Amino acid sequence: MTNVEEARRELSEKPLKSTSINRIRILHKLKDKYSGLLQPLRFAAVMSDFLSEIDTPLEKNDIIAGRCVDKPLGEEEEKLYREFVADKDNLYSNTLFEVGHCTFDWDDLIDKGLTGLKERALSSLEKNSADEDKCVFLRGAIGFYDAMTAFALRYSEAAKAKGMTSVANTLYAVATRAPQTFLEAMQLYWLVAFVDCAYITANPTLSLGRPDRFLYKLYKSDREKGVGDDEIRRIIIDYYCKHNLIMGRGEHQRGDESNTTGWSRILNFDAPQYLHLAGTDENGKPAVNRLTQLFAECIQPGLKNPVVVVRYYEGMAKDCPDLWATLTEKALKSCSLMFYNDNDVISAFEKMGVPAKDARDYEHFGCNWAGLGKNSCWMLMAPRSRHFSPDMTAEEREELKVNYYRTFTDGGWAEDFMIIAHELAGGSVPPRSIDDFYAAFMARVEKFIAFKLEKIKKELEVRCRHASAVITYGDCFRVPPIETGTANNAFAAKWYFEIQTLVCFASLVDNFTVVDKLVYRDKKYSLQQLLAATDADYEGYDEIFADCRAVAKFGSDEQLSNYHARRVLTQYLDIMRRLAVPYARKYGIVLMPSVESDTNNIKMGSACGATFDARKAGEPFSQNMRPSFGACTSGFVGMLSALLKLPMDGLASGALNVDIQPQNYAGESGRELLGKIVAAYLDNGGLHMQISCQSVDELLDAQIHPERHRDLMVRVTGYSGIFVDMSKEMQNYVIERLKQ
Repeated sequence: MTNVEEARRELSEKPLKSTSINRIRILHKLKDKYSGLLQPLRFAAVMSDFLSEIDTPLEKNDIIAGRCVDKPLGEEEEKLYREFVADKDNLYSNTLFEVGHCTFDWDDLIDKGLTGLKERALSSLEKNSADEDKCVFLRGAIGFYDAMTAFALRYSEAAKAKGMTSVANTLYAVATRAPQTFLEAMQLYWLVAFVDCAYITANPTLSLGRPDRFLYKLYKSDREKGVGDDEIRRIIIDYYCKHNLIMGRGEHQRGDESNTTGWSRILNFDAPQYLHLAGTDENGKPAVNRLTQLFAECIQPGLKNPVVVVRYYEGMAKDCPDLWATLTEKALKSCSLMFYNDNDVISAFEKMGVPAKDARDYEHFGCNWAGLGKNSCWMLMAPRSRHFSPDMTAEEREELKVNYYRTFTDGGWAEDFMIIAHELAGGSVPPRSIDDFYAAFMARVEKFIAFKLEKIKKELEVRCRHASAVITYGDCFRVPPIETGTANNAFAAKWYFEIQTLVCFASLVDNFTVVDKLVYRDKKYSLQQLLAATDADYEGYDEIFADCRAVAKFGSDEQLSNYHARRVLTQYLDIMRRLAVPYARKYGIVLMPSVESDTNNIKMGSACGATFDARKAGEPFSQNMRPSFGACTSGFVGMLSALLKLPMDGLASGALNVDIQPQNYAGESGRELLGKIVAAYLDNGGLHMQISCQSVDELLDAQIHPERHRDLMVRVTGYSGIFVDMSKEMQNYVIERLKQ
């Protein structure tokens, strides 16, 4: 069995309730052993014991090492598992804080190696010797580096015992010095990701950086020494496969305990790890090289991870025809692959107050969110204020419990629009035009963003009171935390970002469009009549429902819907910039502008009543950048034309799922056609695109005969999923999406 075959088998056939029980058994045993130590020292001690006991499995086809043992549980093991998960004071709650949805300083890791990272920590310890809190933090880091080194050496001995000399030598090398070959670099690269994804973080969703850049020097050195590209490909493919071996089964957003493995059994069960290729360098010049091509060639259909994010710069398809042919071929095979417009994302961050140099360091992580790379912190993620400052007041605890992620409402901005409509209809002065809706809606947006910025500022302020109190796995793989002796989540980061997303964008736009068309332009109905219809879920209002449905929606490329789409997004971004840029400049707090909803459009729709766009109560809203179902009456090209009328250079994230039928893009001519369409869209400013190429008939057959389609992979939002492992609700949603 090849590495790829093994990875595909694990994704499709692993027992649903497989559990990494040895991880749980060791951590359960260690719960109280170091409870008297301060968290940084406890972290180091726990990691030392854990990594000295956890399995070191190997298989004869391994080129790089790093596997996790998981299995279905017996009765006693299941009891232990449930006891561990139910324990709110287990080590994940107070010692091994999750470090997901972020990136590490991969460049520095490969340049310095584990030994170099420890040397930096020792030097910093000497410089900060007068500050006991920082010294404790740094001793924790040093102890952790020793634990990782010992783990690599123990794994090396296991490989030697199995006669796997190459693997043993590679592991020994990364334990004792900085990598000197491409293979050594890939082993260290995987080892660091592996420990986080398999043992530390539930839903790690780790960004893997830009390996075609930080590994290129060692690749070039190997080539000069006679190592061929075929050997490089073997290493890359094994690395790709390793990511899939440590996953579980099912889809995490709409699945439940009956049809998923779940994060507590296998931490990485359905987490997408994003790997970035191509794009521009620190000077804005194209950064494509031979290694970019090799990483692209090695993308394997049927694997979930890594999700390859192609950073497309204007003209890249023309500049790099071989690379573009490879990427579009992979896209047609529905690989875990997406395209982001490098220029748009950089521009969006610059407009939010980030200097160009730092904006170019952006990295996307799952699901389709963008951060500012290794020197940034997503404020939503732990450890949070209560972990750094247990002495915070009760009033502060209550204040900072508030979720400031998306909007004030469960139904998102479309529900906010309906609230505005009711308020305007009940006011003493009826709204005279759609402009009154804009004024009221944008005032609500402004209130929320101002509220959110102040909450983030307060959260950061409380964290920084004791910035050295907590260390995480991620702190140990970034430079500033070690140089300053403070946590990335509290003080060491340069940028503290939070997502601000215009969720269910097309649904919101369609509501503006319908009201403008039927109430103000055609004057066919009053606002009160439309509200009566939506309040009744259109029961008894068939004519109004038909008229609301008949209004051309966003995605049709009709003038009115295009006008409102551009106006809504432009005004929204203007408010964000006006309010948020001063926070970026003064506090390093950045709002990341987005239209991403992930699959929350389904949940939000279920929480909201009927809306003016002929959507009935409980039905899904539009998803991400994509128009609502049935809106693209001018076809695929018309949809893209409508999207290109938006100010995309103000957005850092917003997925566009493009679903195509295989028969329309068959053969080389089909691949060339798709390549031209995608390139034209991105060259003209389009933000994002990811391709699913399946027939509706195949998906319908998979629902009836799942055993025939065990490896059928579809794009979800920012990740891929095995279709037959999804919930019926999610399967039906994907099928409906493909029908549009």
